[in-house]
Amino acid sequence: MLTGGYLAVSSDNNPNWITAPPSIRSSLLYCTGAREEWSLTCKYFGDWSISDLFTRMHFFMRKFRIRRNFFQKSEKKKKEEHYWKNGGALLTDLITTFGPRYKIPIRHFSAEEIISATNGFREMVGTGDSDGRMYSGFLEGRPILVKKREGDDWIIEKLIRDVTINSQMNHHKNVLKLLGCCLEFEHPALIYDFCGTDLLSDILHDEYDCRRSLSWTSRLRIASEIASVISYLHNAFPTPIIFRDIKPKNVIIDQHGVAKLFAFSLSISLPPGKLQVEDDVYGTFGYLDPVYFVSNIVTQKTDVYSFGMLLLQLLTGRKILYEIDFPTIFEFLNFCIDDTAELDGLVDPKILGEGGGVEQMEQIQAYLHLALRCVLRDQEDRPFIVDVAKQLRKIERYPHQLPPLGSTWNTICSLIRAPRTWSRSRLQSDSSVSSPTPSV
Repeated sequence: MLTGGYLAVSSDNNPNWITAPPSIRSSLLYCTGAREEWSLTCKYFGDWSISDLFTRMHFFMRKFRIRRNFFQKSEKKKKEEHYWKNGGALLTDLITTFGPRYKIPIRHFSAEEIISATNGFREMVGTGDSDGRMYSGFLEGRPILVKKREGDDWIIEKLIRDVTINSQMNHHKNVLKLLGCCLEFEHPALIYDFCGTDLLSDILHDEYDCRRSLSWTSRLRIASEIASVISYLHNAFPTPIIFRDIKPKNVIIDQHGVAKLFAFSLSISLPPGKLQVEDDVYGTFGYLDPVYFVSNIVTQKTDVYSFGMLLLQLLTGRKILYEIDFPTIFEFLNFCIDDTAELDGLVDPKILGEGGGVEQMEQIQAYLHLALRCVLRDQEDRPFIVDVAKQLRKIERYPHQLPPLGSTWNTICSLIRAPRTWSRSRLQSDSSVSSPTPSV
């Protein structure tokens, strides 16, 4: 029996159990438990002594330790394989040779640290998407957010791009601060400074038990903040960086209502001296520039289109695609101008409930006019993001300088009814795909 930590061998009232006939060579070792007392009965029909019993027990324990060490080494080897597969060598080189202009250190965290910090990835933030899920946690005395990548189509170039660009943007107040990464999982994880748990998509559509709502002033400020980030990407680097995936799921709203952009993995730099680059189509359906979707050509106006779709979501509070009553947001807008012929019908009822008066409606009118210009089919008709950012600041800060209510309604209706689709034949015959140089 195992009593108080000591081992006693019980013969089950059979003094001859150790010296049973040697002709029978099978053995069975089993344990049965009752509360604090365990009965260890060893029935071996062979020539055993007490010393043989303890020798064999030592052998089994040694074999167990060997197997345990083997599995521990296998797990360690698997993590090392994940690390190098996920670009450890290249990422290490990027981290250690980072330019002197950007002094934010980027750390590599172990899998054990991240699993412990997130309590086994228990607290998920938002609804997640095909690119991965976000989790909250606590690491080294500070709250963190962890984005754990998912999907078989993940490629290491995306990770390198995300880490490199996000690190260089860490100083921007409207970018989610990147602390480091973990490459020891099957798919890499990125670790961010905690700033809240509310994704813009969840707030707008009342998803994932989000109880926050956004006033018109907050929506206008968020639009201006995101435009500021995209304008910085397009103009602050030696060559413009195109984000390519502007959408509410890539924007988190912190505790103070400030917008933070993240997920730079699909970003691409234009070649030096060039205004466009050809690449495979990446992004989220519904936000994709139709010219880019058809031609594989990326320009600054690619981001302008996606940002325009975000502006429309902020104003209407509706999803871009797959609402119950209308399959696209453009069908909703067309229905509104045909049915009501009033600006009120296009606006999220939560905004109208504020009762902001004529000045607010003049802001909404100018905002909608700007958003519809951003999503025009032809790229040359869209404004540059730097001009969009300037106009949004004007709408936000100087509403008394805006056109009077109703003065641009006919133009807004024309923009809503404008054609939206591109054909490849039209693209081949159109020479205006390349965008002119922006005015900074």
